Amino acid sequence: MAQKRSLLFYVAVVFVILSALSHEVEARRKILRGRRVMTRTYYHGNSVPAWAISFMAGIGMLVAGGVLYGIMRKLVLSAESGSLNTYQPAMQNDQV
Repeated sequence: MAQKRSLLFYVAVVFVILSALSHEVEARRKILRGRRVMTRTYYHGNSVPAWAISFMAGIGMLVAGGVLYGIMRKLVLSAESGSLNTYQPAMQNDQV
């Protein structure tokens, strides 16, 4: 159950970050003023500045690269080759 909670926590954190990085929002509202109806449009920019988005993307790429490096190091570099020879000299043609 503890692992499930931590997974749900991380999913919630990802959703919060994605909602903060969502594109600009356009809202329209109809205002009744006498007999005429006025439509006003409001534009709201991102709540996170562009430099912070770039910074978070860079940190995310570094973390993903570190995790991928750890996995590849464990699977590829630490794998034992056993009795399998990994080097075989190239055949040479001495007769010319």
